[in-house]
Amino acid sequence: MAPLTSDVKKNLVSSLSVAPLGDGHHGRDFYKYFFTSHPEVRKFYKGAENFTGEDVLKSERFDKLGDNILLFVHVLANTCDNEPLFLAFTHRVMYEHFNRNIDPALWGVFFNTFWTGFLEDKGAKLSADQKASWDSMGTLFNKESQAYLTKLGLPHA
Repeated sequence: MAPLTSDVKKNLVSSLSVAPLGDGHHGRDFYKYFFTSHPEVRKFYKGAENFTGEDVLKSERFDKLGDNILLFVHVLANTCDNEPLFLAFTHRVMYEHFNRNIDPALWGVFFNTFWTGFLEDKGAKLSADQKASWDSMGTLFNKESQAYLTKLGLPHA
């Protein structure tokens, strides 16, 4: 695996300006978007299978999950040009999700479908280069995720 270029990293990081860390609500906003725009994913959130986007906004659980997903995405975007760190963090993300029975095929569409959709919902005007960068990072993330799941003998796509 070759790390992504610094231009890809710049495109990723600049597009995250609509969802900064430490603001307290952007993570919840992601899950509101996720549950509203992609209700089929609710089944992966035990006890929240029938939540609406509005329910997410009132949930302490999704406050914490939202903080985590923002951190995960920011770290991945900021380390995509550092192969050892990107790989280690990708493995960490998989480790966090082993027991959630998430369809491994979803890792292949997370960034170029769910995440870019969220950024655009937040008002980001993603350029073609930024979209291509998310697609590149998503492809790299998925490739490494699937390889790691395979190595561990877990379901993979």
